Order: sequence, then structure tokens, then C-alpha cells
Amino acid sequence: MTNMGDTAHKVLTDLPAWNAMLSRHAEVFAEVTPGSGIGIVPQVDAAQRCGTMLIWERTEADGMAAALRPYAGYHQCGVDLLFVAEDRGLNAIYGEIAARPLDEMKAALRRGDLCMFVTKRRDDLSDAGWDELLETLGRAYMGLCR
Repeated sequence: MTNMGDTAHKVLTDLPAWNAMLSRHAEVFAEVTPGSGIGIVPQVDAAQRCGTMLIWERTEADGMAAALRPYAGYHQCGVDLLFVAEDRGLNAIYGEIAARPLDEMKAALRRGDLCMFVTKRRDDLSDAGWDELLETLGRAYMGLCR
């Protein structure tokens, strides 16, 4: 069951466009370990804890790949980073998918059109290879040495 509107559905389900974007920005995801992933879910689905989530996941053979997965809430999302997107933010990111989607993600985070939830400890995120993406999104921070 999906709660998202037609526009959000079109944006999330355009897997060829998301996969092409992930290929174009492969350097940002170069250090991500297999099995690690992020999820993007429309705010309406997140609020109802039911819907569809776009996943960007590192595979063994093919690098990063986009896929769809049911969303049943934060605790069951199974990703390292979860982005909850207002329609405006999701549309803005998708509108820049061929040019600068990661820059638009950063802008959407700053505007409040996209919220990032971290489901792992900081050192686990680093071990999973997310430092480059977090830095690209303006979310890098220094912590204690481990």
C-alpha cells in the first residue's frame, strides 16, 4: 500500500534516472561498503509509517543501485541514513537529477524540505563509507578519535 501522491510516485519510481545519477556521482559513493544504503521516503508516508521508500544501496558487483522497498517506519527501515522529503524537496532534487541532485539535496536539507535521520552510530557510518556523502551534503563533523 502506498500513501504518496502521483508526483511523488513518479519521482520515486523513476529507477533508471536514479541509477544514472548514482553512476554519474560514483566518486561520492566509492567508499560505501556492500550492503550499506540510504532511504528516501515522502513525508506523508513517513508520518503514516506506511508506504514506499527509494533505496540507494551498495551492491557487491554493480556499485550503488536504486530500488524500491516498502516503508513501515523508522525502526524497520533497514538503512544507514533515512531522508524524509517534503513534496517540494523531493521535486527539487528530482528536477536536478541530471545536473546537480546532491547540491539540491544539500539545499533541501538547509531549507527544511528534507530531513536526515541517522540510524547508526557515527563511527559505524564512517566504517560503512558514508563520509564523502555526508561531507557533500554539508553534514560532516569531527568527533573524538577512536
